[in-house]
Formats: sequence, C-alpha cells, structure tokens
Amino acid sequence: METFLLATKLRIPPQTQHEVRRVRLLDALQEAVPRHKLTLVTAPAGYGKTTLLSQWAHESGMPTAWLSISPEDNDLERFFRYLVAAWEEAQPGISESPLGVLLGGMMPDMQVVLGEFVNAASEAPYHVAFVLDDYHLIEDEAIHRALAFLTDHLPPRAHFVLAARAEPPLPLARYRARREVAELHVDDLQFRQDEAADFLNDAMGLQVARDDVASLQERLEGWAAGLQMVALTLRRGLTAADKVTVSGRHRFISDYLSENVLADLPEGMRRFLLRTGILDRLSGPLCDAVTGEEGSQEVLEALERENLFVVPLDDSREWFRYHLLFADFLREQLQRRHPDEVADLHSRAARWYLEHELPDQALHHAVEANDAGIGVEVFDRYTNVKLNSGELGTIRRWLDLIPAQWHTDYPVIGLARGALYAFSGALHECIRCVDEVEQRLSPPVSVQAQTQLAKVSAVRCAIACMMHDVAQAETHAGRAFHELQGRDDPYVRLVYGALGDAYRSSGRWGEAKQMYHKVLDLPEGPSSLIHSVHVYGALADLELLQGRIRDAAAYWGKALAGIQDRATWGGLPLPLIGWVYIRMGEILYEWNELATASDHLSRGLERAELGDDIRAMIAGYLLGVQIKLAARDVGAAVEYLEKARPLVEGAEFPDWAARFERLQLEVWLAQDKLRAADSWAEEKLSAEPGGEGAEDEVRRLAGARALIASGDLAAVDRALRLVEGAMRAAEAAGRDGVVVEALALQALGRWKRGDHAGAMTSLERALRAAEPEGYVRLFVDLGLPMARLLQEARARDVMPDYVSTLLGEFVDAPALPGRGEAALPEPLSQREEEVLALLAAGLTNREIAERLVISAETAKKHVGNICDKLGVRNRTEAAARARELGLLK
Repeated sequence: METFLLATKLRIPPQTQHEVRRVRLLDALQEAVPRHKLTLVTAPAGYGKTTLLSQWAHESGMPTAWLSISPEDNDLERFFRYLVAAWEEAQPGISESPLGVLLGGMMPDMQVVLGEFVNAASEAPYHVAFVLDDYHLIEDEAIHRALAFLTDHLPPRAHFVLAARAEPPLPLARYRARREVAELHVDDLQFRQDEAADFLNDAMGLQVARDDVASLQERLEGWAAGLQMVALTLRRGLTAADKVTVSGRHRFISDYLSENVLADLPEGMRRFLLRTGILDRLSGPLCDAVTGEEGSQEVLEALERENLFVVPLDDSREWFRYHLLFADFLREQLQRRHPDEVADLHSRAARWYLEHELPDQALHHAVEANDAGIGVEVFDRYTNVKLNSGELGTIRRWLDLIPAQWHTDYPVIGLARGALYAFSGALHECIRCVDEVEQRLSPPVSVQAQTQLAKVSAVRCAIACMMHDVAQAETHAGRAFHELQGRDDPYVRLVYGALGDAYRSSGRWGEAKQMYHKVLDLPEGPSSLIHSVHVYGALADLELLQGRIRDAAAYWGKALAGIQDRATWGGLPLPLIGWVYIRMGEILYEWNELATASDHLSRGLERAELGDDIRAMIAGYLLGVQIKLAARDVGAAVEYLEKARPLVEGAEFPDWAARFERLQLEVWLAQDKLRAADSWAEEKLSAEPGGEGAEDEVRRLAGARALIASGDLAAVDRALRLVEGAMRAAEAAGRDGVVVEALALQALGRWKRGDHAGAMTSLERALRAAEPEGYVRLFVDLGLPMARLLQEARARDVMPDYVSTLLGEFVDAPALPGRGEAALPEPLSQREEEVLALLAAGLTNREIAERLVISAETAKKHVGNICDKLGVRNRTEAAARARELGLLK
C-alpha cells in the first residue's frame, strides 16, 4: 500500500474528460522548456498549473520526471530520492547509475550526490524535464541551494520546470540576465474568452451564450477554479449566467461553494465530502475507514465524473485528491458545522495510516487529533527504522511537530531524542537523555510506566553492548525482557540484536546465534528488513568460522535478496549494501564462480567507495586481489593490493590487516619472489606473540605457507609445527574452515618432507571435510604443489570424483607438473626441485647454498644438472623453461 501511494507522487497526473487543451500555452512550453535550464509556472491556487503541465508532459514527447511535492519532502535526502525515483520512471536505468547507487543507501554525501546528478544528466541520451509540482511547499533552504547548484551546472539536455504559487527563492535575477529562465505568470494562465467558452460548453457540456461567457470571463478574470464553480452551479439547474454572482477572484469562495455547490448535493454526498476533506490523498479503503461507511470508491468515481474538484492521481482511479482550494473549504466547513467530529476523524485517519505503515501521515493526523496514544505508537514503532535508514532529519521534524505537552506526559518520547543523539555520535548526550527519562518514570506508578521503564532498560542494554560491557548488557536485558518479552515491540528486537553482537564479539557463538534467530523469529514489523540484513550477515560469518560455506551462502543470499528489493531503496546504509555484495562475492570466489564473483565485487566496491567505508573497501580490494590472481593477472592483483595498503595501514582492523599480509604473500609467490616471502615469514613469526585472535591464526597459516614454499626442509619442519598448533586450537574452538586449510597445508608440508603416506592422510581428511561444502579455491590457490598431491590422490582412488573436479579447476592444468616432468629425459630429484625454485626466485648459488645448508660448489653442481635436464644453457633459460613445463608455480 505504501509503495503504491507514494508512487502517485511520481506519476504524471492522468488527463480527464473535462480538460480544455490550451494550445497557446502548450506551444509556449514546447518552445521554452528545451531552450532553458529553468521554466517557472507561477500563479495562485486555481489557475490550472498542474493541469497545464500534465497536458504538456503527456504531449511533448520529452521524457518527463514528475514529482508532486508534499510538505514531508522538506528533507534533502528524501527530496532527492523522490526526484531520482521520478527520473527512473522517465528514463529507466538511472537507479543503476552512481547517482542511484548513492541514494540507494542511507546518509549519502549530498555534495557527491549533486555532482553525480550533473554527471548522470550529462550522460543521458535524450533531453529530460524535471517537473516539480507545488514547489512552494518546499521551505528547506538546503533544497533551494541544491536546486540552484544543479540549475547552474545542468547540461543542455536537462531542464527544470517548477509550478508554484509564488516565485521560488532561487537566484532568478541571475538566470533572467543570462536568459536561462522562461516564465508563465498569472496573466498568461488566465482563461481567454475562447478557452472559457470551450471549457463551459465543450468540457462541461453546457450551453452558455457568447455574451454570458464574456461576462463571466471578465468578472472572474480568467480564474479557472471560478469557472469550474460556475459550471457546477449551472449544471445543477440555473439557466442563465447572470444569476451567478461572483465577486473577485477569492473573496467569497467559501460562501460561493457553500451556497452554490455544497447545498445542492445529496446529504450522503455532502457528509462524505465534509468528513474526507481532512485527507491530502483519497482512496476507497482510506475513506471507508474515516467515514465509517462502505462504498467510498464508488463515491470518489462519481465525484470525478461530476468534476467536483476531484483530481485522479493514477490511471486506475484508485487514488485521488481534492483541489486544494476545495479541500481548504471543506476543512473550514467541517470545523464550522461539526467541530465535535474533527478529532475523531483525524484519529481514524491516523490509525489507518499507521496500519498501512505510513508513519508521516499517521503522526500528522495524530497531532491534529491530539491523539497522543497513536503519536507515541508512531515513535515506538518507527524511531529505530528511521534512524537506521539515515532519516535523522525526519525524527527531528517529528520531535518538533508534536505538542509540548506530549514531551511532558510521555517521557518515552525522550528515548527517541536519546536515540537521535546516539545516531548523531553524541553518546554522552544519549545517556543523559535516557537518565532523565528514567528519573521521570521512577518509581513506576502505573502499568504504562513499568512498560516505559522496560524500554529504558532495553536502550541501556544496547548502550552497554556498544561499550562491550556484556555483563551489564545482560542485566539490563533481563529487566527489559521481564516486561516486554512476548510482545511485538521494536525494543525486544533491539535487545536481541544488541546481545547477539555482544556475544559474537566475545566469542560466545552459540549464544550469539540464538539471539540472532530470536530476531528473525519475531513477527514482521517496520524495521524487520533492516535488522534482518544485519542479522543474516552476522549469521553467515558465524557459519564461515565453522567452515559451513553453504549455510553461510544461504544467509548472504537472504541478505542479498533484502538489499536488492526495490522497496528498500534508500533505507539501508550504502556501505552495508556494498558489504553484502562483497562478502557474497567471497563465497562465490571460493566456489570458483569467478565471473559472478567479479560482478558482485564490482557492485560492492562501487557502493563501498561511494559510501567511503574503509572496512568494506579493504574487503573489496582484497577480494579483487584473489580474483585477479586466480585469473593469473598479477599486475591487476598488485593494483588492488596497493589500493588496500594505505587503508589497512591507516585503520585499526587487525583481522583485515592479517588478510592483507596473507595476500601480499600470495602476490610475492605469484611473482616468484620467494626471498620476500621468506623474509616476511621470518619477521612475522619471530615477532609473533602467540595470540589467539583470528588475525594471529591467519598470520601463522600464512607463515607456514611461505615456509613450505621456500623448499628448506628445516623451514618445512617449522611450518608443520605452526600448522599443527593452529589446527589444535581451531579444532578445540570448532573453527572447521581453519582446520580444512591447516590440513591442506599439512599435506603439502608432509609431502615436501617425503612423508607421502602422511601427506595423503592429511589430504584425505581435508577433502572429506571440504567436499560437502564445495571448497575449490582453498586447494587451487595452493598451486601446482597441491595439483601434484591431487594427482597422486586420484591415482590412489581417494575421493576420485571430487579430486577430478578440483584438478579440472586449475588454470594451468595443461601444464601440470607431472606432465611437464614426463617430457624430461630424466626427472628432477627432490633437491633439484628445491634448487630450481630458489634459482627461479633470483637467488645466487651462494644464497642457495646458505638457504639449503649445502656448499656453494654443490649448489653450482645442482644448477648445472638442472640446465642439462631442461636442455638450456643458463639460469635465465632454466627458469623460463621450468615455467613453460609447469615445474614452477
């Protein structure tokens, strides 16, 4: 319902049978709009501004982004989200541009948004007009400044068209001097005599004599709304225009409508108009709720047929609005005739809007009704939603809108102010605000006060979790649950989510998972999707720690579905959206679905970079390193690595810093820079404090990888000790993903040591744990040494189907080491393989001797033997020939 109602703001109003085609004005617009940056249509209410622009938009052939402005649009982010959504209606694809991506996340950098708006307009293939109807409702100076900026920088193909009751506060003098603005004013919009005749006699089906038309046109001064009033009167029985008295354009509107329009209607119709006049938008179900009677849809359709100041907002005639003058008149009449009904009608409207998840409208009517109960419910249900969506300005506006007495009578509204402080980064102000609320509620003298105190405890639980005080958080959670558990209350969701995060960060995975599932099990509410995306990501990481890739992928898939839902556009943080794409890309990478992983990386990085989120950018760049290494594009991998380097060095993300170092190592190995890899391993492992964090584990396994690659048997022994230590810790903690990687490295190390049986045992254990989850890159990224082991496993009939699948994923499968060696007259010995690896890394004979603890003469002899077996003349040709035969990684 919400999506459809708000979509009416983005649709060009449909044309009706009672419209007069005003050729002279349509021609003027058709000539002016494409030639000017800005076109103004300004006149008081009732001169047909909207009707004229609607006609032009339907007939012009120019793509038109139409936005019907409401008072709620006085928020810069909201205004631009609607404007871009309107642009998407006119030119599909804008939502996928950087502009759409930016506005697809909460709290975008508005300066960047303005720049991307200009860029998108510059790249648009056709002219486009942005029609802003009722622009006079905009009071936010930030919006005026933004529109002025855009007008100054618009490319020739983009045009703004503003309809307003008065000149907007834009630098019009400058635009006029530059001839960048076209204008239609009240004198232009006045109906001429021929237009008045067409309206009365053709559109309204009357027979008014030429002289009577001229008299009416003169007395009404071409006022379209006045002509409509007269036409309604004449259609209801008067036969001569001289019986209609209209003095001036606006002076006696109320009396005229009361005496000549409302009085002639049937009682049921009159009652319907008076009771629904409080509504800005009209639909059958909404009007049924407000009037307490059924059949409102038929009444609305009848009013449109009668042209009784009802304007359709969609082609299906489900939503309407009253002409603004007529709506003002109806509200005044309701207050005069039935003042005792006004509050109740507003309360009914507020309740309907709240049931249909339209909090802005619900709060507006609650304030009009002075219905604090509904108002407090709006704050309770939607404060966290709006804040999590980045709509901090909306909460500020709500707090300013409500009566001062509500702040006094309902201290819980102070929690909304406290939450606003928290999201603004003012945690101390938040705590002070919560303290004040608690003091005003203590001691609780009613059940309602007890409930409000429970909500205070929920907020304190969240604050304690933010400060990593789990014990205090559990205490506050217990108090909150005592009163709130079992209720469909946003504060219950807040406590479960906060505790889940706290348990997860402190290593209490089982309890964290339990809390997250409690969030997902709660009944769906306004904030469900926002919380769910966070929770799915947290659950995915918990599964990854335990090596369960498929379960993690399922959670990331659910998060992905959430962020891709059009209804969430603008309601989730841009970095969070990028984070979901990137983390799902990691799983796709592990499954070796490189093309899809690359697509996810592109989408995720675009959002991470636009959102300027350091952690998401680091994750994205490191995934880029992996993807490019897998494609054997080492140069591109280095570029991604260098993008990540300053971010890693300037931020405090120890786990991502460790991943960065691991991938730096992989790049060195891909470049055959064994000396650099060996030096890194020596430096890191000698300084290793033996910590138990995830980053320490990553470094230990990376060090083992480097030591095994070096070929030094002493180094391999050291690597195996590192692997075994990491494996024991991981097995004790249930981190099965780490166990699989450790087993794979252990297999490589044992094979290097000549323990082929032990290597096969380790490899089989790794394969049996990895096969159900579909691990691929964990093995393939270990390069040709792992390919040799897998070939041996296949020869021994160890999990042949899975092993064959893995071997088929090696990019260099045509040049696998076994096949290369088979082409040699005499295969290399194990020591010669070690010397060859060091030779290819650029080490001299003396350095090789030192590394392998042999004499320089022996090293030289090995090099000579290698050259003979490879059929080459020197060390350089030996390295090249070895790579060609697949003897080197």
